[in-house]
Amino acid sequence: MFSQHKLSNGIRLIFSPHPGTAAVSLLVMVRVGSRSEEPGQGGISHFAEHLMFKGTKKRPNTLIISQELDSVGAEYNAFTGKDQTGYYIKSASANLELAVDMLSDMLANSLFDAQEIERERGTILEEINMYEDNPMAKVENLFEEDFFGKNTPLGRYIIGTPQTVRAIKRDQIVKYWQEHYVGENMVIALAGNFNSQKALSLIKAKFGSLPRGRFNAVKKITKLPERPKFAAHYKKTNQGHLILGFPGISYTDKNREALGLLATILGGNMSSRLFISVRERLGLCYFIRASLEAYEETGAFSIQAGLDLGKISQALKAISLELKNVKQGGVKKEELSKAKQYIKGKTDLSLEESLDVASFYAKQVLWHREVLTPEQALKRVFSVSEKDISRLAKQVLDKRQLNLVMLSPFKSLKQFARHIDI
Repeated sequence: MFSQHKLSNGIRLIFSPHPGTAAVSLLVMVRVGSRSEEPGQGGISHFAEHLMFKGTKKRPNTLIISQELDSVGAEYNAFTGKDQTGYYIKSASANLELAVDMLSDMLANSLFDAQEIERERGTILEEINMYEDNPMAKVENLFEEDFFGKNTPLGRYIIGTPQTVRAIKRDQIVKYWQEHYVGENMVIALAGNFNSQKALSLIKAKFGSLPRGRFNAVKKITKLPERPKFAAHYKKTNQGHLILGFPGISYTDKNREALGLLATILGGNMSSRLFISVRERLGLCYFIRASLEAYEETGAFSIQAGLDLGKISQALKAISLELKNVKQGGVKKEELSKAKQYIKGKTDLSLEESLDVASFYAKQVLWHREVLTPEQALKRVFSVSEKDISRLAKQVLDKRQLNLVMLSPFKSLKQFARHIDI
C-alpha cells in the first residue's frame, strides 16, 4: 500500500512502508531532462546531475559526501533521462535521517565549484567517448536522433555532444538548477522500513525550504517529423547493429499494457519469438530484443539486434516473418498467458527491492494521472485479450511507418530494403 502527501512548496511525496525489510530507499525524481534543454545546451541536465555529488556548503567536497555514505554501507547514485533526473540513497533503515539530510543538502545547496566543473567536464567527455565506442549504445542514440528528429527535444542525446559539453558555462548550470530544481517539479518516494509520521516530519524539515518555482510543462510533439526510412550510419564494426522502429504510444495510453505484452512476446525474454527464431534456430545473433519506450505524448516500439555482417539480409527476413506472423495470426491464449505470468513474476521480484518499489511509485506520481498499486497494475495486464494484441500488432507494426537505423560498415541500406516485408 501507499500514502500520498504534499508539502507547502509543491513537492509531492509518496510513501510505501514495508516493515518486513531492514532497508529503506529514498528516491527524489525531478521533472527535468534533456527534452527541457535549450538548443546549444545539450547535456546540461546530465552535467548538473554529476555536479550534485561534488560538494555543498555543509559538505564542501565529493570525498566528504562519499565517505559519509560509505561509512554506513549505503548504495547511492543518480541518473538522467529525457524527461526526468533521479537521485537515490538506499541504506539500513536506521540511516534514513542521514539519507534525507544528504539528498536535501545536495539538491538545495550544491556549490557548483568552478574547478569541480572543469574536472567533471573532462569526466563527461570521456563518458561520451565510452558510448561512442559501444555500438549497442551508440545505435540507440542514433535511432532516437533519426526517429524524433535531430536537435529536437526528444532527438537530442541525453549526455550531449563534445561540442555542447565543452561550451556549457557555470552560470548556465546554476541558472538551470535554480529554474528546474524546485518544489513543483519534485517527487520524493520512500519505500522500505520506516515510520511514516517521523519520515514526513523529517522530509518537511529538510525539503520544505526549497522554493516552489514553476511546473515544467513540456512542449509536446503533435506529429513526428519526416525522417529517413532507411538510415545508414557508417562505422567499422564486427557486427551490424540495427534498430527497426515504429511509432509507439504515450505513458498514459490505454493500450500501454497490451503493447508491453506484445513486446514481451516478440522479444522480451529468452523464450520470445524473435529470440527463438533469430538466435536459437538460425544462430544469426547473440543479442535481440523488442522494447517499448514511452513519453508524455508519444513513444517508439522497436526491435534491436547485433548481427553477423554477412547474415543481415537473412536476419531481416526472419524478423519480418515474425512480425508478419503476429500481425496476421495474432497470439495464442497460452502464449499470452505465459507473457502475463512473466510480467507478474518480474513484478513480484521487484517488490522485494525497496528501491524498485520507490521507483514504481515515483514514476507514476511524476507522469500519470492516477497511482496504482502493483496489484492494480497487474490487473490491467491480465485484462489484456488476444484480440487486443492482434489489433495493436496491426496498428503499430505498419510497414509504411517503419524506420531502419543501422550502425555498420555499410554506407547504404538499399540492399536490405527488399528483405523487410511485414
